Order: sequence, then C-alpha cells, then structure tokens
Amino acid sequence: MSDTADSTTLDNESLAMLLEEIIAMAASGRSLVSGLADLDDGAMGKIGSAASLVRTRIENGEPASAAIASLSEKYRAPIRVSMEIMAETGSTQPIYETVRLIREANETRRQVQLSVVNPMFNVVVAATVTFFVLPWIMVSLSEAELIKSAFSPTPTEIWQTFAQNFFIAGAATVAVVGLFGAMLYWNLKRSLRGSDVSQSYSTFCRWVAMRVGLPHSANAGNTEAGRVIETAAEVAGPQFAEAWATVVENIRRGSQTPAALAMPKTTPEPVGQCVIDLVSGRRDGASIALDMLRLSDLYRQTSRRRRTWWIDVVPQRVSAILMITMIVIILRAILQPLFDVVSEVVR
Repeated sequence: MSDTADSTTLDNESLAMLLEEIIAMAASGRSLVSGLADLDDGAMGKIGSAASLVRTRIENGEPASAAIASLSEKYRAPIRVSMEIMAETGSTQPIYETVRLIREANETRRQVQLSVVNPMFNVVVAATVTFFVLPWIMVSLSEAELIKSAFSPTPTEIWQTFAQNFFIAGAATVAVVGLFGAMLYWNLKRSLRGSDVSQSYSTFCRWVAMRVGLPHSANAGNTEAGRVIETAAEVAGPQFAEAWATVVENIRRGSQTPAALAMPKTTPEPVGQCVIDLVSGRRDGASIALDMLRLSDLYRQTSRRRRTWWIDVVPQRVSAILMITMIVIILRAILQPLFDVVSEVVR
C-alpha cells in the first residue's frame, strides 16, 4: 500500500458507519476479512478505501483491533478496546457503545457550532452599525450644530475618521468581530470542561458495567478487575486513564481498601465504592453493573444540563445584551443633542 493509503483516516460519521457494518458482519457470522472485501467498492467512497486498507493490514498479520483503531486518532482507544472485547467474548455491545460515543460527540460539536451563530451574527451587525452607520449619524449631528460644546471636536474627529476612511472602519469591524468570536469560543471551551468531567465518569461507569456484565469478567480476581478498570479509563480519555493508572497498578498488587487503591480525589464516592466492591469481590458482578449503569445515566444527565446551559442559555443572553446595547447607543447618539438643546433652553 502507498503512504497515502497507510495514512487513511475517516471522519466521525463515516467511522460510525463502518463500525455499524462490522456489527452487522459479526451478527451474521461473516468473517471480518470477507466482509471488508465486500465493502471495497468505489461507490463506498472513504468507507470503501478504509475497508480496503484495514483488510490489507489484517491479511499482513496486524491485529484487527489495531488495524481498525488506526482509522481514527481521537477514538483509537475505544475502537481498540471494543474490538478486543468482541474478539474475546463475541459481544458486539462494546462496538455499539463506541458508535454511541462518536455520534454523541458529533451532536455536541454541532450544538456548539450552532450556538455561536446567533451571537456572532449580532456582533457583526453591532460592529457594522458602530463603525459604518453611527459615524455618519454623529457627523451629521455635529455639522447641524444643534449645540456647541467645548469637548465636541474630539469625538467629532473620531467619528469623521470612521465615516471618511472605509479601511479603518472595516479593520475595526473585523477586529471587534474576531475578538468577540475568540472570547466566545474560549468561554464555551472553558465552561464545558465541567461537563466533560461528568461525561468522562459517565463513560467510565458505562464501560465498567458493560465489561463486568460480560462473561469471564466478574469476580475473576485482581488481574481481571485491573483490566476492567484500565480499559474503561482508556475509553474515557487519555487524561482520565493517566489519573487512574496508579489505581490499576495498586489493584494488580492486591490492594482492596480505599487508602491502598489511592483513587483520584475527583472520584465520586459511589463510583469509588463500586470499584472497591469489584476489586474485593464483596458483591456479584450483576449488582455492580446495575449500579454503574445508574451512575452512568446520572453523570450523563448532569453533563447534559451543564452543556445545555452553556450552549443554549448563555449565547442567547449574550445576543440579547448585544442587541439591547446597540439600540441604547444609537438612541443615545440621536437623542442626546436634542436633550442638550432642551436643557440649554430651560436654563
């Protein structure tokens, strides 16, 4: 294969579709290699090219989990883990979960992109009015000389500069829009970190529950419990896996108490208790899996509530504030000279 083929990657939606095809192959009992060969069709586009690449790598002796995981840098860990679990247990549930992760991430990305459209449109309108329309209004009012002020030349010259120089007005508009866009993006990314923590624990709990619920996983000793925790943490993300690496080592050494396991400080108490029960064998796997699924749903709802606040509520309020501020500025610019005239007459 050429270097171009070796570096083939798929967009998230195409990757999800390919994984669904793999699920269908497993459900029908077809071998992975023959199924990928059927997908190697020009009409399949990126999916066909990716299927051809994966099939070639498998035929050359590369593990199927590694070959398929190489199609995505971001989802390399969940794809690899899910393929390994399917090869070991025959269950396609891990691949279903991987597809769900990909689709949820795509939906979140679309929501964030849509959430910035309205505020950005409003700031474009506000900046255009401020640097193109308002200067002409102010210059016209100044030339009308409704009332003279000792401080009037300075602002008048500023407005004349914008009114007479299109380049300066355009540069100011672009600068304001760009700065606002950068601040909005930074704020959204920073604000969503809290929901990402909840989402990470939701993913971790779900994959622990799924792994414990599969054959040869529950109550199989510290080595197997360590593997369950390790793979679930890898799926939750590289930072999460790094935070739990020490816990995995302690589990494999035989530790079973909270102090000995040294779980991260951010670990919710219910999650920590389930991990201890899994390691110590105090409860059966089905009970632990049920609790973990409930915790996963809880943290998922928490993440969604926070994300909804920052994606939907905050941008709407920012847009409203921008529009109200722009209207107030325009009205003040138009009406202030009249108020000054009235004040002078009254005096």
